Amino acid sequence: MAIDNTIKELKNIDRDDILNALGLQSRRSSVDYVLPALTLFGAGLATGIGIGMLLAPKSGRKLRRELGRTVDSVRDRAREAIEEVARN
Repeated sequence: MAIDNTIKELKNIDRDDILNALGLQSRRSSVDYVLPALTLFGAGLATGIGIGMLLAPKSGRKLRRELGRTVDSVRDRAREAIEEVARN
């Protein structure tokens, strides 16, 4: 019986088990690195926009126009970064 159990356990070993036994790990994909970075970037961007709006010495109309341009610029840069990561 012990041999049967050992054989069953050996059949259930996968690649990650072997890598962990050797002190290694599976290679992470680009998304595993980029998604948290984009999340932090978005949170920082939202915080910066909020603080900027509170401290801005401009009228509402001018401020909204400038914010719109900034958001468009950031969106374009984020899209380019995502496309760059997707190509690699």
